[in-house]
Amino acid sequence: MTDTTDTTDEQGHGSAPAVPESAVWLKGQLLEIAAALHPDRRPAVVREWTDPVRLRDPAPVGHRFFFLLCVGGDDGPSSPGFGDALNAFAAAGWTVRRQSPGHPGESWATARQEDFEVRIYEGDGRGIVTFTGWTPVVYTERHLPQPPFTLSTAGGVLCDDCHGWGVCLDCEGRAYSGGSGGYGRCLCAANNAGPGRCVECGGSGLLTADEASWRRRQYGLPDAGRGDAVRQTPAEGGHDSSTSAFIDVSKRSCGCGEFRCFWRNILSVDGEHLLSRFVGTCQGCAAERSYTFALPSRGLAAPAVPPSPPLPPSPGPGSP
Repeated sequence: MTDTTDTTDEQGHGSAPAVPESAVWLKGQLLEIAAALHPDRRPAVVREWTDPVRLRDPAPVGHRFFFLLCVGGDDGPSSPGFGDALNAFAAAGWTVRRQSPGHPGESWATARQEDFEVRIYEGDGRGIVTFTGWTPVVYTERHLPQPPFTLSTAGGVLCDDCHGWGVCLDCEGRAYSGGSGGYGRCLCAANNAGPGRCVECGGSGLLTADEASWRRRQYGLPDAGRGDAVRQTPAEGGHDSSTSAFIDVSKRSCGCGEFRCFWRNILSVDGEHLLSRFVGTCQGCAAERSYTFALPSRGLAAPAVPPSPPLPPSPGPGSP
C-alpha cells in the first residue's frame, strides 16, 4: 500500500494533533471498502491531513481529519468502478446519495454514517475512483457545534473574517453582543448582512469572487476562467498509471502554497498514448490548476469487438 502521510494542519504548518479514535475508525472503513473492490490490489492512501477550525484567535480550537484514497480505474472496463464503489459503501451500512455530475462523463456521490462523510468520485473516460473521507470536527476544549464546512470541504475559499462559520465571531451568530448591559447591539447587523451574520461574506462563509480574484493577483496568479476553460498543459511523463500520476499531483501545491484542491480526472486517447488530465480549483486562492500526463498505451482498454451479423436462415428440405 502506498501511504504518503501529511500531518500538517494548514499550508505546511506543523503541530497537528494526535489522531483520535474517530479518524482511526474512518481510515479503517475506507481501507476495508477499497480492499473489497480490489482483492488483488491494496488501495493507495494518497494523503492524510487535518483542517484547523478557528474562532477569533490564530490558534485552532479543533481539527477535522481527512483521508484521500485512490482505489482503481486504470485497468479498463473490467476494473471495479463507480457503481461498484457505491454498492460497497451501502453494504457497509453507509447512506449513499448520488449527486448531479458537474461535468459530462464524470460521476460523484456522497456516503454518510452519523457525522462522517465520504466523497466518491470517478473521472471521465473510465478515470480513477477516489474516496475522500472526513471526520466531524474534534474540539480540544469546549464543545462547539459542527461548522458548516472547513477548508477542505468548502466549495470555495473560506472567509478570512469568520473562518468559514458565516457568523459574526463577536456575537457568535446572535443578534446581540451582550455588552456591558448584556444587550448591546452588535455591529454585524450593518451592511444588510442581517443580525448575527458575518459582514465580510454576508453569511456565506466564503470569500466573494472579487476577493478571491484579488487574492490570486496578490500571488501573481491569473484570474479563473469559466467552466472547464483551464489551459491545456504540456503532457508530462514518468508515470505508468493514472493512480501514480494522481499521487504525484496530490503532493504538489498551488502558487499560493495551498495543496488542498478538488481534483477532477479526464482520460483521453492521443495517438499511442493515454492522456490523463487533472484539473481543479485551489481552495486557498481559487486559482485554476491543471496537469496532464502521457501514460503507456498498455493502459488503454481494448476496443469492444462489434457483434457479427446474423447468418441467413438455412434452406429447408426441398428448397430450390
